[in-house]
Amino acid sequence: MSSFQGQMAEYPTISIDRFDRENLRARAYFLSHCHKDHMKGLRAPALKRRLECSLKVHLYCSPVTKELLLTSPKYRFWEKRIISIEIETPTQIPLVDEASGEKEEIVVTLLPAGHCPGSVMFLFQGNNGTVLYTGDFRLAKGEAARMELLHYGDRVQDIQSVYLDTTFCDPKFYQIPSRAECLSGILELVRGWISRSPYHVVWLNCKAAYGYEYLFTNLSEEFGLQVHVDKLDMFRNMPDILHHLTTDRATQIHACRHPKAEEYFQWNRLPCGVTSKNRIPLHTISIKPSTMWFGERTRKTNVIVRTGESSYRACFSFHSSYSEIQDFLSYICPVNVYPNVIPIGTTMDKVIEILKPLCRSSQSIEPKYKPLGKLKRARTAPLDSEEEEDDLFDDPLPVPLRHKVPNQQTLHPEVFPVPAVSQNQPQKLTQSTECFKVENMQTSLRTNFIDCEESNSESEEELQVPASSPADPGPVTHQQKAEAEVPQWEVFFKRKDDITDEGLENLPSSTEGGGLSVTKAFK
Repeated sequence: MSSFQGQMAEYPTISIDRFDRENLRARAYFLSHCHKDHMKGLRAPALKRRLECSLKVHLYCSPVTKELLLTSPKYRFWEKRIISIEIETPTQIPLVDEASGEKEEIVVTLLPAGHCPGSVMFLFQGNNGTVLYTGDFRLAKGEAARMELLHYGDRVQDIQSVYLDTTFCDPKFYQIPSRAECLSGILELVRGWISRSPYHVVWLNCKAAYGYEYLFTNLSEEFGLQVHVDKLDMFRNMPDILHHLTTDRATQIHACRHPKAEEYFQWNRLPCGVTSKNRIPLHTISIKPSTMWFGERTRKTNVIVRTGESSYRACFSFHSSYSEIQDFLSYICPVNVYPNVIPIGTTMDKVIEILKPLCRSSQSIEPKYKPLGKLKRARTAPLDSEEEEDDLFDDPLPVPLRHKVPNQQTLHPEVFPVPAVSQNQPQKLTQSTECFKVENMQTSLRTNFIDCEESNSESEEELQVPASSPADPGPVTHQQKAEAEVPQWEVFFKRKDDITDEGLENLPSSTEGGGLSVTKAFK
């Protein structure tokens, strides 16, 4: 659960992912994605009054986030005040104090965050330096090196501060299976079940219809079946997703939801109420994507684990592991790092201590810019693989085209600034569930992972209703930008082709999101 209070020390006149209290005085608002712990105050009466009294305050976000937000009537009052910014397009934004007339300019660039459709990181550039706000993110190792706009000419941008998603910033969460590995296990499980007969069905026990589109679209493509969901209105202008979903209950893959879905399933009823097809009883299994539950395991386990006679868990993470955070920070070498989340079971002080050696003063390796090559379908890891592989390329990563220019001595402070710690941080509770391993489980890909926890927890997703580089053409102003007709959701996180891949007051928060063989083991 995000503990970020909305304001950055470098640019206090803007607010990000928080819309109450002191944030009501902001000159501009930014929303990284539509999860409710990043939307506090977004539809509060106080903010509505602020908009009624102001002509210049706007909310900036990605096109997909705008589309998702406006599908809810509760947020329609924002319609004329939302400005969507295309991904990887430096955009100049005026920050005007309407009382005094004081004005400053900043340039903001949206970068894919890999968390969920529409999720972005914000790169701010202005008189107070370059600052990166990650929001919630999951980036595989090496992805930062391929983000062109994190670079200035032939070197990494000089980033003053990073406001970081630290959900799994703990060495005990060193490595978490990638989305591709989770998908591989789910595909194998689903294939083995639905191939038995047309009356064998699968229920994906997801706490929300928003955030799991990666699974839905890939399952649909693999088996030529649409996934049953409760509503389609969220994706009415996103054909890439809409094509794979249906409200027709006569399908073998379901992701429908009901407040008492667990009870329904115990009586062999899907949340949509279906119990038979052509009067023939259905045989149903449930698959629950999560990571929090897996973090409680003390023994080696698998990416897919059987937890009951007809229920399974799948380790599916929306957030970067410790090693992925380490890789990210080691590459961009910021001066300061400020945690946005306190991991379960630890404290802010401990997180800061972990982050300290990852800041610029402790880095000695110079990052190299590796432009993204042609994407390929993920290949299977070898049997003796001991860690995650970065298989975006057919062959090993190409020799970098450009090298970072050595930093000047003045850019290496020796002191690690300690950010202010907000009080009364919410603490999360973990669950304890007995785990039953699948009998005769065959592991086709053997890899060991450290236990991991997911902030997309059991109680989470309840859905109820840069200054430009010399070669760049320069930032565009928001008045000049024309919005795309169809939001391209796939740029926000990788699809099946990449091994690294990974409505709204009541949209999810970012906290939790027999004889069948499964893939990848971790511990």
